[in-house]
Amino acid sequence: MLRIILPILVLLISCTKNDSEFKNSYHIEEKNPNAASVEELQNINPVLLISLDGYRHDYTKKYSPKFLSQFAKSGTQLKSLIPAYPTKTFPNHLSIATGRYPMNHGIVANHFYAPDLNQSYSLRDRKAVKNSDFYLATPIWSAVEEQGLRSATLFWPGSEAEISGQRPSYWYDYIHTMPHEARTKQIIEWLKLPQKERPYFTTLYFPDVDSAGHHYGTNSKEVKEAILKVDKTLESFIATARKIVPNLNIIIVSDHGMKDVDENKKELILKNEELLSMKEDYRIYGSGPIVQFYLKENKRNISQDISSINKLAQNFKCFDKDSTPEKLHFRSSPRVGNFACIAQDGYWIAATEFKMPKASHGWDQYSDMDMHGIFYASGPDFKESYLGESKENIHIFPLILRILGLENQYTIDGNLEKIKEVLK
Repeated sequence: MLRIILPILVLLISCTKNDSEFKNSYHIEEKNPNAASVEELQNINPVLLISLDGYRHDYTKKYSPKFLSQFAKSGTQLKSLIPAYPTKTFPNHLSIATGRYPMNHGIVANHFYAPDLNQSYSLRDRKAVKNSDFYLATPIWSAVEEQGLRSATLFWPGSEAEISGQRPSYWYDYIHTMPHEARTKQIIEWLKLPQKERPYFTTLYFPDVDSAGHHYGTNSKEVKEAILKVDKTLESFIATARKIVPNLNIIIVSDHGMKDVDENKKELILKNEELLSMKEDYRIYGSGPIVQFYLKENKRNISQDISSINKLAQNFKCFDKDSTPEKLHFRSSPRVGNFACIAQDGYWIAATEFKMPKASHGWDQYSDMDMHGIFYASGPDFKESYLGESKENIHIFPLILRILGLENQYTIDGNLEKIKEVLK
């Protein structure tokens, strides 16, 4: 598809009177030969995808948020949403957005080394986050744009980069401190646009629950307060959005769950002088549920190093990149470390030193359900009062394409057949 991009980049000023600093919204004026006609748009029910970072599958039952409880009960909900491994924020937002496992979409951790690029990636490195070379799969907003509809992203990992030669028609640079009111106001402004300019796929992201979980633990009053705050925001926002676009499909998901960290469940990987020598020859990334080792030069015997570590390991095991458990779909990719040390469920591991939060995520999604998130949906295309079994998050990509009437012409790991039961 040929897209003619006009040389206009408009900086949009949005938000409330007190939010004048939030000016990082962009709009690309463009001529798209594949753009849907007004008649075609009238037959499409738009999709709004909302992420509640770190919202564990059982939080709604545990904390009884009024709106989310009713939203889930009256619409479609799954028992849980199964994240991809590792159960981290960036890998899973990209798995939701691309329908691919992290080993295939390229973002294999929040912080990792890419040998193919000879560069490191970190969610806090804005230059890396915007570098399209790190992203190896087509995200849903690019697929939507390619097939003639507009998309908009208000904070979704990867949406700041030009992936597959595409950007959303509207997007934001990430601003962690952006208030709820400013976030929802921007979405409302986009939904109010004339039909030809309006996005038919939009994302919205809230970090509150994840942040509270890490700092205070899953049973804290702070987590409850964060959930109730998001719940109140969603109640008023969705009511307004539905008045503007009555045929709006709304999907609320989370990227992963959360587990409390036990100070007594920790273990060093490099336990003696012999093992500590590996620090000179490997780039070591991560701590907690998984630590990855990337060999700098081919002057060490990787198998021997793995064996040496495993002989002393008590609550973790190291695997070379081709022999990690198959169920994790975390092997063979050039972005996966030469070997990875994977902790037992609930254990915290580190190469040489510890910095432990109150709660975290990243563990095997099949050990128990603590790593599982939510999938709630409501709108003209979804069943009412429906409860389905747990599904992997990679199936959301083809589901959204089906709702929007778009072709799935992309290589993905997800499968519409595994999740289409949620549709009417």
